[in-house]
Amino acid sequence: MQITEIKSEGLSREYKVVVPASELDRQLELRLQEIGRTAKIPGFRPGKIPMDMLKQRYTSSVMGDILESTVSSSSQRAMEDKSLRPASQPKIEITSYEEGADLEYKMVLEIMPEIPDLDLGKLSLERLYAEPDEAKVTEGLEELVKVHKRFEPAKASHKAEMGDQVLFDYVGKIDGVAFNGGTGQDEEIELGSGRFIPGYEEQMVGASAGDALEVKVTFPETYHAPEVAGKEAIFDVALKEVRISAPIAIDDVLAKDMELENLEELKQMVASRLEREYGEISRIRLKRTISDILLEKCKIDLPEGMVEDEFQSLWERQEEARKEGGEQDEDKKDEEARRAEVRSAAERRILLALVLAELGHRNNVKVEDAEVMKALQAEAARYPGQEQQVISYYQQNPQMIQGFQAQIYEEKVLDFIVEMAEVTERKVDFKELIALPEESAPATSSSGSKPKKKKAAKATKEAKSKAAKKK
Repeated sequence: MQITEIKSEGLSREYKVVVPASELDRQLELRLQEIGRTAKIPGFRPGKIPMDMLKQRYTSSVMGDILESTVSSSSQRAMEDKSLRPASQPKIEITSYEEGADLEYKMVLEIMPEIPDLDLGKLSLERLYAEPDEAKVTEGLEELVKVHKRFEPAKASHKAEMGDQVLFDYVGKIDGVAFNGGTGQDEEIELGSGRFIPGYEEQMVGASAGDALEVKVTFPETYHAPEVAGKEAIFDVALKEVRISAPIAIDDVLAKDMELENLEELKQMVASRLEREYGEISRIRLKRTISDILLEKCKIDLPEGMVEDEFQSLWERQEEARKEGGEQDEDKKDEEARRAEVRSAAERRILLALVLAELGHRNNVKVEDAEVMKALQAEAARYPGQEQQVISYYQQNPQMIQGFQAQIYEEKVLDFIVEMAEVTERKVDFKELIALPEESAPATSSSGSKPKKKKAAKATKEAKSKAAKKK
């Protein structure tokens, strides 16, 4: 095999590879011998068929596979011979091939950049942290009250509004005939919750207790019951009671509703959740600090192919978000500025990913199967009752598992850097803790979005979940 370098510019490499005809003939004979062991040709026993006859019959059908495997193996050997570390799969173009002649092809690729040596022990990091004060705990409790609603019967003359709770019976009919699953009694819903078919709850607004309504809706085409999907239905509704939201005091009663002993225990729960949230924000800040330091110390060329792939991924996600948000089309100048911003983010992500990957490689950072499974189980836990289906889905899609591995790997590398560096801690208030610099980017290149600033009230997420179950 002959390998000739045609181009070497930056990280770009181009080679001409020539595989001699003798090697192709050898591969062809091996393949035909394998076929000949079981082939059935009149007048010959399997394994006794002449090679000339096998070549005549099977060469055209097997040569494509032989060329493919030869290109794959020879290109791999070529990269090993030249000590190349490709940044992505090389692009192959066959430039010359005829039966009985040498195979020539062009191999174009980008190589990984050289990452400079870094003395992690000399890195100086500052870890900011905050502790929730009484005001933040109170704010968390107030947010909790907003989702933990209580309802009390409204006056008979009160007309239902969005946000009210209604108690009603109903009978659904399609073409005048009641259908299975379309009848219910003493149903309770909060108007505006979106629990019923689109348009159903809105038609109950303005009604009072004792009213009889006729609610007309069309089932979505994707409705889970195919026998009614896409069909128009009329529901005879008997509104039995309208309830309005009642004020809730932050007291022991609220705590007991949350399955806790008293208000003090509820405060402790909110404070604990806030501490976890603050800890997560502190970690994000520290990761950003590490990212900035690494990017400053590692000024390297980047593989254009990797940057372009990351840019396209980020751009597509941003465009989807724009469409979902109903944003209007922008002029060419604004779009070009946004493209430049997204490309800059893509370059930063790729640079950081390459640096972290190399640091992990040099320091023997590895991801164990047990760690991947733990992350997978945590993801599945987000879908109660469907955990096994979620796990099976990921296991059947290796690229999804690779995503978990990449995320865990980068987190472990960052933890290793923190362990090796000199870290000082400084207590700040919450406002300073969340004042993240806009130009910073997250450590991982595969997340697709920047971490958002979180509100302290989100620390009550678990409590809100319990409240939802009570409704």
